[in-house]
Amino acid sequence: MTDSQRTDDERAELYGFLSGVLADAPEAEGVSQLLDEDYPHDASPQAIQNGFELLREWQTTVDDPEAEAKRLNGVHTSLFIGPHPKMQAYESWYADDFHGQPLAAVKGTIDDLGLELGDLREEPDHVAVELAILEVLAAGGDDDLRRAFFHMHGWWLPDVAEDIKKLADDTFYEAVGWLLEGVLQADAYSLSVDLDKLEPGYQLEADVPTEEELTTTEAFVPPTGEDGAAGPAPGEEPPGEPPEEFQG
Repeated sequence: MTDSQRTDDERAELYGFLSGVLADAPEAEGVSQLLDEDYPHDASPQAIQNGFELLREWQTTVDDPEAEAKRLNGVHTSLFIGPHPKMQAYESWYADDFHGQPLAAVKGTIDDLGLELGDLREEPDHVAVELAILEVLAAGGDDDLRRAFFHMHGWWLPDVAEDIKKLADDTFYEAVGWLLEGVLQADAYSLSVDLDKLEPGYQLEADVPTEEELTTTEAFVPPTGEDGAAGPAPGEEPPGEPPEEFQG
């Protein structure tokens, strides 16, 4: 296995972990497995290291996996589900077009890629589903497809990572926010993608002119000369004779 393949596999594993705990809080068995993990002490970038440090801190606070699973379920519900969730982890929500064009665009991307994403029950533009897509693409080692996905849908993911960190009020899910920020930074860097310059790769409804705007917008009329033929704009010099080689 090459270093590149190993790195892609590691990122795929991290994407998969994040997708899982953002879709649902870990159950008791999952909590037990996370408690047995030996998280790295020298991960890069710093955001990933911050996440692992918080997970190690979280490990020291848990005595009963079943009780912790129940507690994490409450945190997850408060953060993502409600009845009054702290945030909505959907691309279409961040685009101010909830369940609109961004959702349709993600559905189209999934169809174009021919992906099977297992038992995820969230809408396709939920952060858990988009991270599952990145997991599959990283495991497949196709940089071009992953880069294209970033350019189409990656614009909002750093924002949702930041919001998770701010709103979680919980060591475990704050760690999740840091890890999400870090894996996005690492993956984007490897793909030569500038996260700060990403925009939606589709046209939002707000960007499409309404019928009223189209009818009230003045049409451009080219200036004309005295004989009605097209002429120079006001203040412009009339064109001179064409070069000799272009004259008949």
